[in-house]
Amino acid sequence: MQESQESVATRPQALADAAVRVIARDGLRGLTHRAVDREAALPQGSTSYYASTRLALLELIASRLAERSLADLHRYFRSLADAQPADSADERIEQLASMMTDFVQALLARPDDMRARYALVMDFLAADPLSGVLSSDSPLLANAYAEAPSLMRRFGLTVSPEHGRDIMLLTDAMTFSRTVHASSPHLHLDVRAVLIAFLRSLPQEPR
Repeated sequence: MQESQESVATRPQALADAAVRVIARDGLRGLTHRAVDREAALPQGSTSYYASTRLALLELIASRLAERSLADLHRYFRSLADAQPADSADERIEQLASMMTDFVQALLARPDDMRARYALVMDFLAADPLSGVLSSDSPLLANAYAEAPSLMRRFGLTVSPEHGRDIMLLTDAMTFSRTVHASSPHLHLDVRAVLIAFLRSLPQEPR
């Protein structure tokens, strides 16, 4: 029986999701085409059909991870654009820190994705096909650097593109730390407190 158009269209995504679970559980050394077939409960050879080489499989995974992170980032920027800034400077900083914390929590709510993403970043940062999607040079972060300053200014902060970069890298670093120490609550950073301290160090817009 021929597969429906919908199942054909979503098969690569299902395989990428299965591969993410394999990496999160078994590490990159456990990632094989057969392991992904088993995890996805699909016939042997299914993964090879869509990603014939290991690099092609890694690119499929990286694209899927970037797709979901981009969705989180768009929701975060939409919340910044829609929010009504509070009256006082202190309240605005706390309001902004809370929304940024929500963004970090949204990423942490996908622990398998985060474990897989950081495993790929650590092992394949220098590989051109992957670094363009997962590293600090990715279009995802470049877009964030460009949009962050104008959104932050709504909350009374004079934010340069460099500040925008620092904010996004700080949130990424805290997401990494919380992912690494997920099973050790006593090592969890207070994300909101760190963000408040950082935001208070930025210059204020004249009012």
